[in-house]
Amino acid sequence: MLACAGAALAMAAQTSPWSYGIQAGVTAHTTTATLSDNFKGCVGFTAGVTADYNRLRLKADVTYGQPSFKNQNMYDVTDEKGRDAQINAAANASHLGAGAQVGYTVARMGRVSITPAAGLYFSRYSWRLNDIEWDTDEHGIDYFKVTDTHNTKQQRLSWIASLDVDIRLHDAYTDVLGRQQRLRSSLRVTPWVTRIRHKSTQPSVSGMQMGVNVVYSGLLSNIVD
Repeated sequence: MLACAGAALAMAAQTSPWSYGIQAGVTAHTTTATLSDNFKGCVGFTAGVTADYNRLRLKADVTYGQPSFKNQNMYDVTDEKGRDAQINAAANASHLGAGAQVGYTVARMGRVSITPAAGLYFSRYSWRLNDIEWDTDEHGIDYFKVTDTHNTKQQRLSWIASLDVDIRLHDAYTDVLGRQQRLRSSLRVTPWVTRIRHKSTQPSVSGMQMGVNVVYSGLLSNIVD
């Protein structure tokens, strides 16, 4: 009886306008225009933090994936016969994305809320390159040998825009941090888009990187006495 009464009081209590927490899940993105000449899209992991004040939202996310290549010689390094003198050392690059955004919740409909946001996004592709030399064997067949291996990267700071669709799963009440708080668990689906340009490749490439994050979001807010 006492436990039921305590739960009822907690549910009736008001919460602070501030809430804060984490989100984690999966992400997938694709590329467009000439950017897609060099890299394919990929599926990866994402995690971040969120702080809400009433309808205002501040959030930061990090994503990681391993897209495969569509171009084995992005810098167009060739020998005197026009053959590739540099190729990618692996089948996949590493892609790291990090964004910081400000949003505003424009709609709350039952268990669903919608929050558009915009901010800055840092994108970095990194991978290893093989420098190669060509030779001909006794049968007249050309082959290459690797003479050196080194790291390279393509990175860009740009804008990002996103739309958080939060679907509330359940509320729980806890005092694990020393005072009573509400933990709101949600499924957050976030389509997003950013523009990326790499000037140092030959030729230079640019295009949109478009993706969607599907994460679990857990936000804590203090119970107001």
